[in-house]
Amino acid sequence: MVSIRTLRFATLVASAAFAGPAFAQTCNEEVGEKQAEVYVSQCLEVSPATRPPCNAENACELIRDEIARGCSLLGTDAPEYCSEYPG
Repeated sequence: MVSIRTLRFATLVASAAFAGPAFAQTCNEEVGEKQAEVYVSQCLEVSPATRPPCNAENACELIRDEIARGCSLLGTDAPEYCSEYPG
């Protein structure tokens, strides 16, 4: 007889198989180290977060979203590059 725990585990494994990739591509992988570092630098400059997602190992979309958020909070005091990140 199969235990409930075994069935739950089998269901979890089967669900994971159909869920698609578990991890998004890193920003380094998506755009290369040089451009990823530009995003990280800009993100760190404008983000008000105490633990911002400004890390090239995160997805570029996450970093760019944080740049756009930070830029929008700065308003007219935002750096010139903020025009590239419509919020």
